[in-house]
Amino acid sequence: MLDLRPLEGLRVLDLSQGIAGPHCGSLFAEYGARVVKIEPPAGDWMRPLGPGYDDASAGFIYYNRGKESLALDLKAEGAIDIVLEFASKSDVFIENNRPGVSDRLGIGFEAVKARQPKIVYVSVSGLGQTGPQAQKPLSDTVAQAHSGMMMINRGRADVPSKIDTTVVDAVTGLYAFQSASMALWGDPAKRDARHVDVSLAQSAAALQGPKILEYGIVGGSPAKLNPPAGSYPTADGWLALTLVRESDWHAICRALRREDLMENQKYDSFENRAANIAELTGLLDEILQTETTEEWASRLTAEGVLASPINNYGQWLEHPQTQGTDAAPVFPVAPAGDGPVPRTPGRTSNTRLSPQLGQHSRELLAEAGMQAERIEQLIASGSVIVPK
Repeated sequence: MLDLRPLEGLRVLDLSQGIAGPHCGSLFAEYGARVVKIEPPAGDWMRPLGPGYDDASAGFIYYNRGKESLALDLKAEGAIDIVLEFASKSDVFIENNRPGVSDRLGIGFEAVKARQPKIVYVSVSGLGQTGPQAQKPLSDTVAQAHSGMMMINRGRADVPSKIDTTVVDAVTGLYAFQSASMALWGDPAKRDARHVDVSLAQSAAALQGPKILEYGIVGGSPAKLNPPAGSYPTADGWLALTLVRESDWHAICRALRREDLMENQKYDSFENRAANIAELTGLLDEILQTETTEEWASRLTAEGVLASPINNYGQWLEHPQTQGTDAAPVFPVAPAGDGPVPRTPGRTSNTRLSPQLGQHSRELLAEAGMQAERIEQLIASGSVIVPK
């Protein structure tokens, strides 16, 4: 893979915090854009949320690699003028305030457009910029609940559950990057300013597009698509298996050495297995707990069944395929330490560090035209933060 940086020369101003907006900004940085991140004096709220290095969590480090940090109190005298000065020289502006807040601050779409008529202005929100609940806050967990995702993630206990990683935030960042990139496409001389509206709610829905379409077609939640696909305990761990065609059931029976199950009418079709899934799950539990995960995975794979041990992160990192494809190389992620960082698919590793809070404050303010004396006054007052 070539480490192409096709967005070299592009400038992005990122005022977002958390995951979704910063993920969008980090992808611009990974593809070569210069990304200036403006944070409040206390820093992006994601900085302290979880373990990490240098007062920056793993989540902050991962979603802010390659950016420059200006820590600025937007209520300080002249602060909004500084933001607009950077915006006037930027191609993309990213914010994730609640709808209307950026307008009240004086850095909304119209204000930025007046300074940069070709700006691609990306607003990331919970529920979108319009609608009766646009002001309602939304988190990843609430987005999973709101969109129906928890209802289909029920597991063996049949309890609606969240996916315990910020999947909606992450995919929202991807959609925001995609939308902004497409808004930049074409001849810059012919481009007008664009306001891109990307929400967690819409991203969660798009991620589940086929399931929502199925619901509309059948007028309700359809039966399980491919029973007995799922997770099963073994003698020493857990195994996942799935089916994509009817013949896979026969392959599973052969791997289990239970060819008699092929002839059982209760299990002879996807429809019948779905109708008898509780009984079938119990039966498979008993069988699969008689041998180890690796033994079953090897036997099922030999029969052409899609099956895998259910790994934890350590097992995935140590897996020969992970290492053979350099899927999560270890490199310095902060001055204080190293860590494994999964590559963006199709890319070589993004080895650029995430910034310390206010690491570039002095240089960026000087670049915006502020005199050194004024910069030092703002630092002394706490309106601008620089590393200690």
